[in-house]
Amino acid sequence: MNISTGILLLDKRLGGGIPSGSTVCVYANPVSMPEVFLYQFASAGFTFYFTTSRLPKYIVEDMESLGIDPGNVEFIDVFSKYYLSESGGFIIEDQYRDRDIFDFVDSQLSRIDIRSPVIIFDNLSFFLNLNVPMGLKEWLVNKIYATTKNLDGVSYCYLIKGSHSKEIENIVINISDVVFDIDSEKSGDKMVNRLGIPKMRRMKPIDETFRYYISDGVQIDTSRDIA
Repeated sequence: MNISTGILLLDKRLGGGIPSGSTVCVYANPVSMPEVFLYQFASAGFTFYFTTSRLPKYIVEDMESLGIDPGNVEFIDVFSKYYLSESGGFIIEDQYRDRDIFDFVDSQLSRIDIRSPVIIFDNLSFFLNLNVPMGLKEWLVNKIYATTKNLDGVSYCYLIKGSHSKEIENIVINISDVVFDIDSEKSGDKMVNRLGIPKMRRMKPIDETFRYYISDGVQIDTSRDIA
């Protein structure tokens, strides 16, 4: 069974979507607006959206501004849990919070009990940059992977390019079933956004890249990249 990406023309190229049970590494340059891909993925089914860098209300505003309905999204607010005190003020210093946030995510992943959910980590880089042992970071990656397999869903883990050592990047890319490589390049006086999918378990990898632009979500440039 395949699970839709929420992007019609991408689903068509993938033969219906992403194979269920897949962990997808969204390996992206933040300049390329990869968060819009995440919003689009969240539109494809009931979604558990782990947000680390902003409050959920701002993500909802962004989704709605692009015409994407957030009604089937349950946000897990890692941002508030990590950065804010019970009174709403920012936590200045807490030597235990880096470890504690892993316990919070563990409990939230463990409570998911619906079949074929979409799980989004926006972003996974947040956890990989925390001051905890490497073993705990590897545990989280494996927890996401196992949860996705057990629930027969799809998880999308946004990994910010240039934020990690090659060792950490390779751990995530190695375990991932699918890799979306999202980047921008300068072409003349314009910036061109491109999506590549160099890795896909259970499907033939795609050796072409797709141009895309942002307008009411992600729009694949059909005139140039898909016949």
